Amino acid sequence: METRQRQLADYLPEAVYSCDLEGRVIDFNRAAEVLWGRAPALGAEYWCGSKALFTAQGVALRHDECPMALALRERREVGRIEAMLERPGGERRYVLAHPRLIHDAHGQVAGAVNVVIDITERRLAENQLLESHLRKDAFISTVAHELRSPLSPIMSAAQMIETTDSPDTMKRMAGVITRQARMLGRLVNDLFDASRIARGDLPLHKAAVPFQRVLLVALDMARPSIDLRHQRLSIAPLPESLMVDCDDVRVAQLIGNILANASKYTPHHGAIDVAVALAGKVVIINISDDGIGIEPGRLSEIFTLYAQIDHQDSARQGGMGIGLALALDLARRHGGTIEAFSDGPGQGSRFEIRLPIALH
Repeated sequence: METRQRQLADYLPEAVYSCDLEGRVIDFNRAAEVLWGRAPALGAEYWCGSKALFTAQGVALRHDECPMALALRERREVGRIEAMLERPGGERRYVLAHPRLIHDAHGQVAGAVNVVIDITERRLAENQLLESHLRKDAFISTVAHELRSPLSPIMSAAQMIETTDSPDTMKRMAGVITRQARMLGRLVNDLFDASRIARGDLPLHKAAVPFQRVLLVALDMARPSIDLRHQRLSIAPLPESLMVDCDDVRVAQLIGNILANASKYTPHHGAIDVAVALAGKVVIINISDDGIGIEPGRLSEIFTLYAQIDHQDSARQGGMGIGLALALDLARRHGGTIEAFSDGPGQGSRFEIRLPIALH
């Protein structure tokens, strides 16, 4: 009978173990050994077979404070309790413990049995869902801010046109409306492109074009931001008569997004440098700035769609988190890569774009 019970216990997918009245571990099934990552010495170890225990919030918990110890010490059912255990290698698992008292033939408490369910995957999924909701809320807030930025000067310019008879003022305000409307259009286009990235639906229309033309379009996209901040833009001479096979609109957008990002995070009167080199049939574009820099551990994170990276300057808006993700997607669609480099906050940044699109 005992052998049959042992076999049945080993068939259970959940960890099950039992303790005597003093809390000594006297039996456990195979799933418990797998969960703990070890086999405790029967009758010599107490309360639980894990290397270490923690609360669900990660606070260290002594073994004599665990759910099994609580049930035996207080001689009561304690219900389901969530906790965290650590394996010998340091890996931690979220668990749900169900300790139940065992009674002898006279109704006296003789020990307890604990069913422990590994809920790590569920907790990770819950954490990811929560993070997704937080990112969504942050993104919606950022979009609202970004859309409000051009709307405010448009409304002010329209009101001034209504109240003035000066042709010069009207012309100046019309220019404000045009510039801000273009900015608004770019924001809407970025949102549309973001949805297409998520769907994997961003087609390319390739043709042979001079790379200089592509670069000039990209510079035109970033020029308003660079001029507004009075930044110095230097461009090294291009490889002579460089022709590329690409979607020139999308590659210009790719480079323009990197330039706009450099301008946004470079202070007024800062410097942005562009260098283009040729390695075989690969075009290498390096865009460097002396801006606020990036923590080395977060260099890959900045390319995540909708990512919002906190900066030391709390007044600086982080944008919608679309431009760099879109640039990376466009580079990959051309068979290329983008890498970011920085020595840390305050040390500037460098973006290296590699596109295997050169023609000879």
